[in-house]
Amino acid sequence: MKFIAKNRVRMHDTDMAGILYFPRQFRFIHDAWEDLMEEEGFDFHTLIFHENYLFVVAHAEADYLAPLKVGDDLVVKVTCEKLGTTSFTMSYEIEKRDGLVVGRGKTVHVTLQADTRTKIPIPAALRLKLEKYQ
Repeated sequence: MKFIAKNRVRMHDTDMAGILYFPRQFRFIHDAWEDLMEEEGFDFHTLIFHENYLFVVAHAEADYLAPLKVGDDLVVKVTCEKLGTTSFTMSYEIEKRDGLVVGRGKTVHVTLQADTRTKIPIPAALRLKLEKYQ
């Protein structure tokens, strides 16, 4: 199953030519990740301030495949590519409304004990939610 998030290229996402500034793809990727987590009941406020674990991005990559301009509506498809013991990999495909794939990305997240910042196994509740998107 894929999670589908919607977004739009805003003026602050572009360079002087009105074309997407390539690192801004990470904004779309992270927005989609936050949307998925909230949809699954893991809002970031609660995770950061009330849970005893967190997950951090240990690696991120993105491919810029086609230009985007201000006002382009986007769909970001999110899947869980790999689910390990203490880490998981999320994959993202960014499409324009017409279905043209304009970018792809990956983020590798590591789960940590909040107070000690040491690796821990992915909590069961989070693992269960991520399995839905494999």
